[in-house]
Amino acid sequence: MIHAVEREGTARARDGRALAFVERGAEDGAPVLACHGTPGSRRTRHPDPQIYERHGVRMVVYDRPGYGLSDPQPGRSVADAAADIGAIADQLGFERFAVVGGSGGAPHALACGALLGDRVLRVGALVTPAPSDSPDFDFLADLADINVKEFGAALEGLEAIEAYLQPFAEELLRDPDAVIDEIAVELPEVDRAIVSRDDVRVVLRESFVEGVRQGVRGWADDDLAFAKPWGFEPEDVEAEVRLWQGELDVLAPRTHGEYVASRLPNARFELLEGGGHFLDEEWDVVLDWLAAGAGVV
Repeated sequence: MIHAVEREGTARARDGRALAFVERGAEDGAPVLACHGTPGSRRTRHPDPQIYERHGVRMVVYDRPGYGLSDPQPGRSVADAAADIGAIADQLGFERFAVVGGSGGAPHALACGALLGDRVLRVGALVTPAPSDSPDFDFLADLADINVKEFGAALEGLEAIEAYLQPFAEELLRDPDAVIDEIAVELPEVDRAIVSRDDVRVVLRESFVEGVRQGVRGWADDDLAFAKPWGFEPEDVEAEVRLWQGELDVLAPRTHGEYVASRLPNARFELLEGGGHFLDEEWDVVLDWLAAGAGVV
């Protein structure tokens, strides 16, 4: 009999910062540490509440610094996520584990594959953005206008990105559906259909609203981290990686995923024909693959 768990916890980073997380799924399941998107929070989850338990996974989603209940870490890089995830794994007694991230969380998951050595068994990256500082890659090509504007503000610096994001954060607290609808306007029909579902909306509302509990701090720091070098090279990722990419995605376009995959030494790239940014239906495959490689606690 599988014993299910859903509980909140807090770990301490090496510098004493609080890192809030939620565990979901099978108590004795394969440990998987998850990195939410940008914006997001530990409230991020699949709309099917039984999916983790069904696949034998103990999923741990944490608030990146400045989001939800996690203390800020001004000036953080993408690479800094690895030490925080290592601290959470230590708190939970995970010697080895898998890591997964979607959208803005994917580069942070890849950081673990580069910097945590053989502790990381597998890395799953869904709709990942590429490094913005790569001289041989056009970061803005095929990107939705809303992301072009956000990235442009991040390039201008802290004050500019905070000013850009503040109206979104305020509107999320007043009417999160209005913000979701504003984002959805630029998305392909397949994504608009997914975000219109009630079960998906519930998760998006909870994750986004919790994400701006501290204002735009976490969101702005994510964007600033994406506007500078990640702090590691994709070639440094020694762990086995699998990338899933929606063919029609405009928030993290196909060219981004293909470019990242081309630089990873041990990766398999899967293009989902007709798919967009929200790949909820693919998570059965994702979790089976992560669990198969992370069966050691």
